[in-house]
Amino acid sequence: MNTKLAQLAAALLLSISLIPSAFASGSYGGGSSYNSGRIQQKQVDQVYETGKAIFLGRQRGVEKLSYCVKVDGELAPVKRRSVKAFKNTSYNELAQNMFNCDQPETKITNQLSRDNFLYVVYYLNKRHKLNLKSS
Repeated sequence: MNTKLAQLAAALLLSISLIPSAFASGSYGGGSSYNSGRIQQKQVDQVYETGKAIFLGRQRGVEKLSYCVKVDGELAPVKRRSVKAFKNTSYNELAQNMFNCDQPETKITNQLSRDNFLYVVYYLNKRHKLNLKSS
């Protein structure tokens, strides 16, 4: 199952890098800038925004969860400091160490669909600059 999760993460990242327009089709509502007489609109990373919405509990149809990571054998809420331990590791490493803070024995992978979990991991990777690698 862990290899399937890693393969899915790799496929998601590959598809994002190959077809950026498929995920970034919109623009941010007042985020235009004037550049050499041309107006450029900022593109929105829909995968990032979806992951953020799921992580913050704002996505319709997805249960709001409290995310923790296991660092040195102890659970800590997902914050910049707690996920720093996973910098330059793999997606799989982070996935194996994410738990629900309200139910410490329950992994987040058991509570979210694969796609939703991958959105959250993508969001955390980009938000905290973890430079995760597909194993």
